[in-house]
Amino acid sequence: MSGYFCRMALFAIGFTWLAAGHAQPQTADALTLGETIQRVTDNNPSLAAYAPRLKALAGERASASLSPPLALNAEADEFGGTNEAQGIDGVELTLALSSVIELGDRPAFRTAIVDAREGLSVAQRRTQLLDVQAKAARLFVELAALQQELEVARQAEDLARQAEETVGRRVSRARAPQAELDRAKAATARASLEVGHIEHQLPTLRTKLAALWGAEQPGFELVDDDALFHPGNAGAFEPLVDALNRNPDLQQLASHERIQTASLRLAQSNARGDIRWRAGVRRLEGSDSTGLVAGVSIPLFSGRRAQGDIAAATARREAARFDSQAAVIAARATLFEAWQHRTHAIEAFAMLRDAVIPRLESALGDTREAYRAGRYSYLELIAARQELIDARLALVNAARRAHLNRIELERLSGAALTAADGDSEHKESDHDH
Repeated sequence: MSGYFCRMALFAIGFTWLAAGHAQPQTADALTLGETIQRVTDNNPSLAAYAPRLKALAGERASASLSPPLALNAEADEFGGTNEAQGIDGVELTLALSSVIELGDRPAFRTAIVDAREGLSVAQRRTQLLDVQAKAARLFVELAALQQELEVARQAEDLARQAEETVGRRVSRARAPQAELDRAKAATARASLEVGHIEHQLPTLRTKLAALWGAEQPGFELVDDDALFHPGNAGAFEPLVDALNRNPDLQQLASHERIQTASLRLAQSNARGDIRWRAGVRRLEGSDSTGLVAGVSIPLFSGRRAQGDIAAATARREAARFDSQAAVIAARATLFEAWQHRTHAIEAFAMLRDAVIPRLESALGDTREAYRAGRYSYLELIAARQELIDARLALVNAARRAHLNRIELERLSGAALTAADGDSEHKESDHDH
């Protein structure tokens, strides 16, 4: 069972983390998304409770399928009294068997309720598994994005140092005031502070991620962030809607509806009362004789007495059906929202990558040369540098949002987007981000 859930979850949450080869080179021991999902699936503490729950339901099923028990009854009458009932000479001994005949196939309905509860438990486990894996995937993406933000921060630090050197040469030649050099040095210090700030965030995220598989220490330094700059294509919306029936939350509601349906059938079967029977033998000591005894008990007006339970069970089933319908509508709306956000993030990513960053890189080079020649001011130089840094951070953020919304789409639909989504990315020429 655990192997099945592992394969299913790797399919559902394991979106294609493509090897793109961008930004910082990865070490051989960088943690991959596949390894992350596998560790969480195998070792997350919150998933361990479902195995004993299924065992408990198996025991309940065995009990629910049993017929009413057969009882042995022994009775003694007409003894220990007064007059003729004194002593035990006139005692009457009865030995009989008794049981109940259940009408309406009630054992099958009880078993159906347990089966529906088992389906609910399986759906709950799948929900829990996908929730944990989706959380792990989100943390993985956040870590990958933070690693890339660290690269951008280091690039900003390098650009600040270059600007400081350029300003220093102009100040030494008395072509710029000392205040410009002080501002340049302050900008370098602030860039270094930003690098340190991000470096302090990384261990926290690594620890949070490792905690999902029950580890106290991360045991890794980097996650494989090569695919961050390959967000893939948004794809069509309709196939995601078609896959909504695999959503584990909706499957839970469907299982709950099946439980209420089985409960209604059991309540309807209770309209036919149980027949109690008794049969045995009686020994009459006073007359030294033996006879048979038999009896049948049939409840009256069982159908009328069961109407309240039937009405309540019917109402609960209708409520469960409406809950399922409302949940489908809400899930579709959430699915569309995530799809829209992913589509926009991919468009923003492409615009930043292809139209914004190359121009800003060129503009920064031209501005730097113009500043050295004395045609541009220091304000124009730092503005051009900051615009480039902001665009690179926006590129990382757009990639992050594209991947996070992809995880949400897969979590909602219960199916992975096609691996072909990222194929076109490999065919494009690489940019130095």
